Amino acid sequence: MISDRKKSDKYLFYQALERRLPKNHAYWPDVQKILRKEGGGYAGELRVDRELSETRFFEDYILLKSILVGNEASYCQIDSLIIYQKFILIIEVKNIPGILRYDEESHQLTRQRDNGPIDGMGNPEGQLQRSKRFVKRIIDQHQMTMPVHGMIVFSNPASILEKPFPSLAIHVSGLYQALENLHQLYADQSNPHFDIRKVHQLFIQNEPALPPKKPTHIPTKIFSDLTIGVLCPDCVMTKLTYRSKFWRCPICTHKGETSHLTTLQEYRILFSEEITTNKWMDFTGMKSVATTRRMLCKSNLEKIGGNKNRKWLIRKTQL
Repeated sequence: MISDRKKSDKYLFYQALERRLPKNHAYWPDVQKILRKEGGGYAGELRVDRELSETRFFEDYILLKSILVGNEASYCQIDSLIIYQKFILIIEVKNIPGILRYDEESHQLTRQRDNGPIDGMGNPEGQLQRSKRFVKRIIDQHQMTMPVHGMIVFSNPASILEKPFPSLAIHVSGLYQALENLHQLYADQSNPHFDIRKVHQLFIQNEPALPPKKPTHIPTKIFSDLTIGVLCPDCVMTKLTYRSKFWRCPICTHKGETSHLTTLQEYRILFSEEITTNKWMDFTGMKSVATTRRMLCKSNLEKIGGNKNRKWLIRKTQL
C-alpha cells in the first residue's frame, strides 16, 4: 500500500504566498526562487516513488511519505518510511545537481556546478542517523525488535557522486539494485514476519499534530500586502463573490459551491489555524453572519468555545 505524497509545509506556505502576493512585489523574485527549489525536491521524491513502485515483487510493503516521527517538542520528517515484513527502511531524498563530494572526517558534503565555486551543503548522513534514532525509539517503546535500515538517495539526474562516498548513499538509478541487495540479507534468515499493517498504524497513530509554522525569515510586513478573499482558480487575483450558495467570478464563468475550502487552508498556512466568524467575514467580504456561520459549520472545522466567543480550528488538508 502506498500513501499519497504530501508536499512539505514549506512548499505549501510558499505556494499560498505566491498565489496572494502581487507580481510587482519586491519579495516576488525570492518567492519564485524558493518555489523552484522546493518544486525540484518534490519532483525528486516523486521519482524515487516511481522507482519504488517497480520493486513490489519482493513482498508486500507499506510506504509512508513525508511522515513526522517524534512528538510536538522534538520530531523529524522522513521523506519515505517503508515497512517491509522483516525490516523498516528509511529513505532521505536529496535533489542536488552537480559534482558531490563527502568528507567522512569532517562529515561535510560539498557541491560544485560547471567548474564554479564549491558550496557547502547540509550533512545528509547526520539527518538520516537522527531519523533512525526516532524510528527506533518508537519501535523500542512498543517492545518490538524490528531492524531499521537507512538510505540516502540522490534523485537528480545531474547528480554525480564522487568517490569516496558513504555506502548508504546512492544515486536513484541504483535504487532497484540496492533494494535487491538489502532484501537478500533476509532471504535465508528466519526473522519473524511482522504485521506490516499493525506497524503502519503504530506510526500513523503516533504522528505528532503540529500547528502551521511560518519561515522565520519572512518580513512581517509582507502579510499586510497579500490579496485577501476567496480567489478565482482561473482568473489571477480576482476575488469571488458569494451569492445564492455559490462563489462566483465577476470576470469569467467560474461558479463553485466549495471554493472557500482552499482559502481556509491558505488562511491556516499564512495567518492562523484559528478563525472567528467576524475574521472570516472580514477576509472574504461576506455580509451575512448567519450565512457565514452555516458555511463554517459545513466546512469540517472544529468548534472551540461557546456560541458567544466561538473560534474555529482549521484542520490541515493538502491544497
